[in-house]
Amino acid sequence: MAKQQEKETFGSRLKTIGLAIKFTAQRDKWFLPLEAVAILLPFIAVTALVIFAGFSLFWYISALFIALLAGMIVLNVRTSKVVNREAVGRPGAAYALIDGMRGWHVTAGVAAVSETQMVHRAVGKPGVVLLAEGGGKVRRLLGQEKKRISRVVGSTPIYTFMVGETGSDDFSVTEVRKRLQKLPRNIDSKNANHVAKRLDALGMGMAIPKGPIPTSANAGKGARRAMLRGR
Repeated sequence: MAKQQEKETFGSRLKTIGLAIKFTAQRDKWFLPLEAVAILLPFIAVTALVIFAGFSLFWYISALFIALLAGMIVLNVRTSKVVNREAVGRPGAAYALIDGMRGWHVTAGVAAVSETQMVHRAVGKPGVVLLAEGGGKVRRLLGQEKKRISRVVGSTPIYTFMVGETGSDDFSVTEVRKRLQKLPRNIDSKNANHVAKRLDALGMGMAIPKGPIPTSANAGKGARRAMLRGR
């Protein structure tokens, strides 16, 4: 069943951001220097304006908000890059990277051949998106799953993609979030919720095999979710 998006408290949001900072700092040598520049630059600029242009000290309040915003932007960008890089080649990476995306109902392993060959489903305003990873037999499984759900979703558009790093795949796993965000909006949120519930009622074509789905995405995913909800 697709996960319902849970409400996060301010404390839990701070915790996920803290985990993301630790996660990214351990894997990206440029993160802390860039974060320091993003936070300090607004204060340096305001200090120069106060000293040389006679600006009021109240401008430091503005500098604080700008520094926080800049720091969050750097965190979001660098964390996303680290998560995407580490996801390449891992089973279930496509699901791990889109799970929790705002406005999407995501279900892992609605059909599977093995722990490395599976089809994931995402339902949002573009319609239904089926993402297959693993190549080989899963390509045929992708077509079968599209045919199976087409009887339920009616005229709702169904998109199918092979996700991976081979030449026969539609795009890399690192591009999966961007590709979903660029799809046209064909239905509203209410209809997307209705379609997701109808598909949930179908159940999975196959139980998802027990196997590794990247956990390294959790910290970055949590931070992205917290920031998206704040927009």
